[in-house]
Amino acid sequence: MEFMLYESSNHIAVITVNRPRALNAFNSQMLDELTSALKQAEEDKDIRCVILTAAGERAFTAGGDIKEEVQLNPAEAAAFSERGKKCILSIFHHRVPVISAVRGYALGGGMEIILASDITVAATDAKIGIPTIRLGGIPGWGSTVLLPRTVGASRAKELLYSGRSLDAEEALRLGVVEFVTEPEKLMETAQKLAAEIADMAPVAVESMKKSINGSISTGLDECLKTETDLFAACFATADHLEATTAFLEKRPHGEYHGN
Repeated sequence: MEFMLYESSNHIAVITVNRPRALNAFNSQMLDELTSALKQAEEDKDIRCVILTAAGERAFTAGGDIKEEVQLNPAEAAAFSERGKKCILSIFHHRVPVISAVRGYALGGGMEIILASDITVAATDAKIGIPTIRLGGIPGWGSTVLLPRTVGASRAKELLYSGRSLDAEEALRLGVVEFVTEPEKLMETAQKLAAEIADMAPVAVESMKKSINGSISTGLDECLKTETDLFAACFATADHLEATTAFLEKRPHGEYHGN
């Protein structure tokens, strides 16, 4: 794998997203690699907990790679959305608990990874949000479905309509993350939590996760399919093209015309 690091010891797998020069932004290859790394941990019966983190100090991940996304037509956008959802669902439905250890920016797909994770430890410098509306589209990896189930429909609408980011303390208050710690203690905190989970009876932990996820995932597949269709449709609009082009050119967007 080019962009993922995989380590395991003491029943814990640590997967590190490793593209720090691009703020760990996800292209198609990275989505496939993360899905593959998660499958590796899934199939290793010695693994009882997974920690998902990222290299560098600036970003957990800035989300999808806009340089790739701006070139997509609606059909390609739908395929990209499905690839992202496959990755997100490999976290949500993973055999064992997945802990995200987050510092810096966790935007777009970064927040969607958090929402799919069982538990998230955030550093005090974390900035978490879904700014996709500012790119003339909607998120495509599950947040329109998972975020309302986490913070409630009204707060999810406010966050998604505005595209604003949460600092670590607000994310904690809203239940988006479960722990906040200083950056230098991030992995120590995540490892301690993972070790505590790994010390429990593994069948009981796996059964607990399966039961909880089953109770909150009613209608999930249908809702995610609707999100994919709407995500792809945005790629046929002039507004989306203008918004993403303006972002890449680092300029204010022009007038939107609703098409």
